[in-house]
Amino acid sequence: MRQFESWSSFSLFVVIANIFSIKNALRRSFADKANDFALALNTMQLAISGLEGDVEDQLTHVRRLNESLIPMNAYLEKIAVVDKKCEEANIEENDFTTYTYDELSYELGLVKNSVSKKLAFLDNQVVARNMTNLTPIQLEEFESVFRHFDRDVSNCLQELEFSAALASLGLVFSEGEMHEYFLETSNGRDFVTFEQFIRFMVDVTEDQNTAEQVFQSFREVADGKPYVTEMDLRHSLVPDDVIEKLIKVVPLHKGPDLQADRGMAQYDYISFMDGMINDPAPESVALSGLPNGRGPQKGSVVNGKANGLH
Repeated sequence: MRQFESWSSFSLFVVIANIFSIKNALRRSFADKANDFALALNTMQLAISGLEGDVEDQLTHVRRLNESLIPMNAYLEKIAVVDKKCEEANIEENDFTTYTYDELSYELGLVKNSVSKKLAFLDNQVVARNMTNLTPIQLEEFESVFRHFDRDVSNCLQELEFSAALASLGLVFSEGEMHEYFLETSNGRDFVTFEQFIRFMVDVTEDQNTAEQVFQSFREVADGKPYVTEMDLRHSLVPDDVIEKLIKVVPLHKGPDLQADRGMAQYDYISFMDGMINDPAPESVALSGLPNGRGPQKGSVVNGKANGLH
């Protein structure tokens, strides 16, 4: 009887030892994979935060990091399998690692988000750098607005986001007009990319700059006077056909003048520009021949408000 009890105790000890060994093996298996996974994530985060140098080089590096995230997903699935076995074995503590599956999954999400944001940022930098007809301040403002309304960090704006972004910049349209602009800008898709958004704003800004640039051109031609003469225009090398059109459409100046200009027809460009800004007319195409001047293309934005953007 005592021999039987001893054998039973020994068998029980062997069973317990085997269970402990199995659990320990599961702990080590999970820990090895979890620690390696965490190290890889940390390396990626450091690589992203330490990026510097040429934009194209950074973009190439981040794209490689993005590609390396694909096998990371598969590796996390292997960790999930071992984690499930640990749960089935009632393993709650693991002295070989400080990480849990949920923590690793969360950290992977953060890395994906960081890579996605960095990719979008660098892509946008390439787009912005090619937009030479915008000032740095304008680019910064437009990019900031785009990022603010890109809620899901997809580097795209849905129609409501697009509408809200434009409204924040002072561009408010009817629902029908906004839908038309969205479809036109997105090429019929259900989202507008950063590049498409910036190109839209370039069109709007060019229209705004048209009036400002033409007015400044008149001021330079007039040398500060509130009017211009035909001689002023010719001295500024304005083409003859443009001068002929301007003489027909610009009203005569009726205020004070310089003695040197008396006897010459004096044209009130200030009143003309006020009228063109408030109610652009077809004859404004004549302004395309002025130094630095361009004819309106898509309407104009004056003091942050849209004026006939059609």
